[in-house]
Amino acid sequence: MEKVYFLSGTMNDERLWKWVFPKLEGIIPVYIDISQANSFEEISELINQVIEEESILIGFSLGGFSALNFTLKFPEKVSKLMMICASADGLNSDEISLRNSTIRFLETHSYKGISNTRIQQFIHPNATNYTAITELIREMDVSLGKDTLIRQLKATSNRKSLMDKVANLSMPVSLVGASHDLLVNPDSMEDMYLELENASFEIISETGHMIPLEQPDILAHKIHHFVFS
Repeated sequence: MEKVYFLSGTMNDERLWKWVFPKLEGIIPVYIDISQANSFEEISELINQVIEEESILIGFSLGGFSALNFTLKFPEKVSKLMMICASADGLNSDEISLRNSTIRFLETHSYKGISNTRIQQFIHPNATNYTAITELIREMDVSLGKDTLIRQLKATSNRKSLMDKVANLSMPVSLVGASHDLLVNPDSMEDMYLELENASFEIISETGHMIPLEQPDILAHKIHHFVFS
């Protein structure tokens, strides 16, 4: 059995992987909760406290960027890295401005939960189990709550690009993108792939940002292949 460590995205918890983990034969999935961290430094500390030497690290969205950031700091602790719907890009000024205005609004208003419009940005309209995926996203949002959302937005807004450093990585890196991802452009993942020495890059078709929920079978297969190849 191979231990593999998983990180989720913004306002996601271990439930993000509920349809993936049971399909991982020969793998012991270990979930690392980064939702309480106040900075990328704290996220790296949380990862460092849990993983062992030469571990396999898999991150989705914010978790993917966080996994990359950790791997660049502690390359000796990561034997393989998989990033799902995540790139090495930082946030541009427009994205930072939007986040700041969102934080100010949340701090002065009650939070009524994630909107239908926002959920629609995450999921491909033809996704199998669309309703179940929507309900699960809402459940995670309610469980984590307003304070976690504010904390995560603040903690991760100072996100500088890591593109100039990725060429230093020599371990196997797997990049898995989605054809209809409205949050992370697959082109930015391809840019990263071209900088890496030992990498693979695949795009799952007819899929939105939430690959672990939309395509758990395909993702589990890709994880298994990456871990044991």
